[in-house]
Amino acid sequence: MYRSMKRKNEKGFSLLESLIQLLIFSMLIQLTVLFFYWKAPIQSSYQSDFLGEWELFSLELQQLLKEVEYVEGPMNTSVSFKTEKGLVTIQLYNQLIRKVVSGQGHVPLLVDVASCQFTVEGNRLQVSVERLDGIKKERTFAIGLYSE
Repeated sequence: MYRSMKRKNEKGFSLLESLIQLLIFSMLIQLTVLFFYWKAPIQSSYQSDFLGEWELFSLELQQLLKEVEYVEGPMNTSVSFKTEKGLVTIQLYNQLIRKVVSGQGHVPLLVDVASCQFTVEGNRLQVSVERLDGIKKERTFAIGLYSE
């Protein structure tokens, strides 16, 4: 009796079991390769999404700066200017750049911002932005000053 139990426990893998394990392993390897092949275009897509957001932010800001009565001295993280809509403030708030008109409400213009700096030189506004992922963008905008 002891001998028959010992033989049952010494049974190894059959050829069919080994083939099934090999099939499962090869499928997992293919899925892993497919994942890394898929990951690179997705990452570049996220970066191009930021470029689209940056361009929309730039268009919105340039539209706001089209006809400005005066510009208040910019602080590092905000700039204010008077338009026909009222006093418009563009500021960094938490991790977004937002627009506030006459101290009421806020409209998000750009999100996931780590730091932002506004500088005014004559009739030009320079905006430097760094995102949370380290991407840096900088652009100079023309300020359309007019007098009544």
